[in-house]
Amino acid sequence: MQLGWVDFTNSDREKVFDVMSLLQEPGAVDEIGIGQVRDAFSNLFFPGTSTVQTIAKYFLIVPYVLKEAAEGRYGSEYGSILRRIDEEERQCGLLLMQHCPGDTGIIGQRVLPRGWVVRRPSSIYWNGICTYGICTQKGLSIPDLIRASQFVQTQNRTIRLSSRGDDGSSDERDDFDAGRDAALHFFSVPDDFYTDWREDLSTRLTQGEAAFLRGKIESHTQGTLLCYMLEHNVNVEEYDSFEALCEALHEKVPAEMGHMMKLASDFNRLVYAARVRYNYVLSNGENTEAADEWEYIEANKEYMLSVDVDEVLASLHIVNYRLRRFLLAFKEAVLTGSLDAADEILINREIEIKGRSRAKLCKRDDYDNDVWIGERYLDYRFSSAKRLIADIYRGEGKERA
Repeated sequence: MQLGWVDFTNSDREKVFDVMSLLQEPGAVDEIGIGQVRDAFSNLFFPGTSTVQTIAKYFLIVPYVLKEAAEGRYGSEYGSILRRIDEEERQCGLLLMQHCPGDTGIIGQRVLPRGWVVRRPSSIYWNGICTYGICTQKGLSIPDLIRASQFVQTQNRTIRLSSRGDDGSSDERDDFDAGRDAALHFFSVPDDFYTDWREDLSTRLTQGEAAFLRGKIESHTQGTLLCYMLEHNVNVEEYDSFEALCEALHEKVPAEMGHMMKLASDFNRLVYAARVRYNYVLSNGENTEAADEWEYIEANKEYMLSVDVDEVLASLHIVNYRLRRFLLAFKEAVLTGSLDAADEILINREIEIKGRSRAKLCKRDDYDNDVWIGERYLDYRFSSAKRLIADIYRGEGKERA
């Protein structure tokens, strides 16, 4: 499929490029519709993470900006506050580029200073900020939070005036105190938070920030693999994939978590087999990598397809009859050597998800035979968790060799 657009300004063009880049994130392409299981395992192991998160520092930058907004520092007009938040995030990107030249992971560094991104840091990190208890009010969107903070400010100001017995007039101190109390109601930030935090803003967590973020994650994600890795100071640099992590840790973590890791690993092999076969079919058997990988899978199919599909879905509390039917049918077809049936199952699955007009397997001549479509093995957001943990270690001054 080819895309076209008309752009009238450089800003318009950059926004289109930014939206398109989102489609290139790991995990964005899911030709066979297993995203529900992938995301459920990811949330179980590494809650609060996302494939588009870059550096851990944004888990603090975003709350710092929003805390200022909740304190009333950006004025009192709702729309103006939201625009100011956006601009402050943009300015933080510029400061990071200025203070940390050459560092990667700065959101917007491809388009700054001329433009800005479609997905702001606050959007990318908001779920994690709430999951880790940095925002103390779960379930609120950022616009909801601003409205709620304005209400709390007004309420606090009224209470202060009433307790003083004033005639209703207020002063700057009342406004400051009301705003501060409102912000404390919505945000928890490091004890060493300071009002001039922008002056030496860096991509690296301070020691206080690292300790704060570690504590928040550990206290709000108990029982997860993310929490275990932090509590046991696991050297994340030793592992280049979820499979390697699973192999090393599944017998060390608590039994239930270890079992879920093994289920995820088993499911991963089945998905990989389906993705290899998908690319084999797409290329009419001409993709050399897919052909070689499929030869290995067939020689080891009892191992590669050993997953208990029903246990995976039940353990994750997923009820999806079409997905279950596809996984079981593909597994059975491969195990019994019915490869024509397996190929038909893949084709029908993609049609079921996208419709015939968008299914790539229905228009194979449109694709080069050496192109690989989609992912290979699932990552379950381990790469994102690995970056987060490594940033915390660096902030603590405990870089792992």
